[in-house]
Amino acid sequence: MFVCICNALRDRDLAEAAAQPGVKSAACVFKRCETKPKCGNCVPDIDEMVARHRTANTLVPAE
Repeated sequence: MFVCICNALRDRDLAEAAAQPGVKSAACVFKRCETKPKCGNCVPDIDEMVARHRTANTLVPAE
């Protein structure tokens, strides 16, 4: 599904960029995708993707 209509970026493309090390914001995701936000409507959704990936990567299973 398209998340960023202006740049034709799909959820899987954005999720892949959001999962890369060092990505901390939507701006980082756009940079990884070699584009810039245009209207900005997708930025909150991309920020949420980044937060989910960061949370998932910081969870450590209990032993």
